[in-house]
Amino acid sequence: MARNKTAQGGISLRRKVTAWLAAILLVTMLSTGIATMAGQWTVRSFDMLLADNAVCYTVQNALKDETQAFARYVRQPTSETEQAYTAACTASEQSLAALPFDYARIGEERYARTWNLLQGYAGYRQERDAFLQLSPSADTYIEQMYHVMALQDYLAEYALRLTQATLEQENALYSSTAAHIRHLPWLYLGLFLTAAVLVLLLIRVLSRAVVRPLLRLAQASRSIAEGDFSRPDLPVKSSDEVGRLTGTFNQMKHAMAQQLTTQQALHREEVRNLALEKDLEHTRLEVLKSQVNPHFLFNTLNMISCMARLEDASTTDQMIVHLGSLFRHNLRTKRQQITLEEELDGLEDYIYLQQMRFDGRITVEKSIHVQSAAVLVPSFMLQPVVENAYSHGLKSREEGGRILLRAWMQGKVLVLTVADNGKGMTPEELDAVQTKIAQSEQTGRSIGLGNISRRIGMLYPGGKMQVYSRADCGTVVRFELPQTQQPEEKEETLS
Repeated sequence: MARNKTAQGGISLRRKVTAWLAAILLVTMLSTGIATMAGQWTVRSFDMLLADNAVCYTVQNALKDETQAFARYVRQPTSETEQAYTAACTASEQSLAALPFDYARIGEERYARTWNLLQGYAGYRQERDAFLQLSPSADTYIEQMYHVMALQDYLAEYALRLTQATLEQENALYSSTAAHIRHLPWLYLGLFLTAAVLVLLLIRVLSRAVVRPLLRLAQASRSIAEGDFSRPDLPVKSSDEVGRLTGTFNQMKHAMAQQLTTQQALHREEVRNLALEKDLEHTRLEVLKSQVNPHFLFNTLNMISCMARLEDASTTDQMIVHLGSLFRHNLRTKRQQITLEEELDGLEDYIYLQQMRFDGRITVEKSIHVQSAAVLVPSFMLQPVVENAYSHGLKSREEGGRILLRAWMQGKVLVLTVADNGKGMTPEELDAVQTKIAQSEQTGRSIGLGNISRRIGMLYPGGKMQVYSRADCGTVVRFELPQTQQPEEKEETLS
């Protein structure tokens, strides 16, 4: 199957997205900047209009207050009216000084009216101050007073005209500003629509360049997870990161398909080899059993037992009976697995014969905390271990010893231990035994612990056998057998 290849050139997905985002950001910033500048310009314009109006009205009010304070002071010249008059004059001068007097900003008419007002106030101030220097008994006192009051009326008229001119100019400016402001919403709408169109285009580009290919990748991944490698390769429509990812995914799919095919072939070969090994093991057991003719053996043992009873040799008779029972147990089944109950029954005959051999110096204790008829163990598993305890651990001890056989469940795992208090093994001897067990697991030539460990590995996935020993402290053999099968019905025994 051909594999898609991606080009190394072209614009990357990151650059495409960055360009679109930059365009959107630029339009957004432009919209925000224009809106901000327009708002600030509008606020400044209106602030200027309001400030000019406020100054004009302040001048009018100040001149009015000064006129009233002047009249009170003239009619009743006391210290209180004098202070009020002085304060009113100061306020008038300050308000006049605050009037804008920039020709370029206020225009010709306002400039002229402001100049008239300032010059008129300067002349009025001279006349006012000169009048206040006159004595009330002077011949020109009354005439001069009315003259000052007339000047005050002129100043009020000048201030009113200045306010009117300011209002007229501001009305014209407001109309012009409002005309520009009315166009701003359309400008904002145009910028918003431009940004919206760019966003929609970006979403479409991302959907075509990223979302759709990723959805196809996800669907193809689910198919692969379900074990379906038959779908055609995904098309590579771009040379960006998504395109390279799609091409890599296609290559990975082919590699996984090839690897799965190889693993399946290896698994089939492993299953076949395992079946051959089990058949070989069963054949070896059958060969061992066929070395002795069962009927001849049992008939001979029965004859010897009858002779022992005739000679009144009860002990000999019992030994022969147990030996026959032991052979019968070893030869009556062809199964690789038997129940723990069956294994313990066969072990009883062997233990009896060994106790007779060692004159009762070696005792065997059992602590079984499981339903022995409901759990499975490899056939002929315990007898070689107990035999090792007799022969290697306790045989040379004149004072005798003890063998403890225990069984219990840890979850769904049957745990069996065979422990003795014999001479044990040094670390070097234990390493040698474990090495021999490992070698026999590979070669299959051992009939002792190595054979038992090998059969456990074949019959019980996850099962294991461990040997622990210390010099002068005895030896412990521990079995862990996961229980995943149910015991079969017992076969008919040989008569």
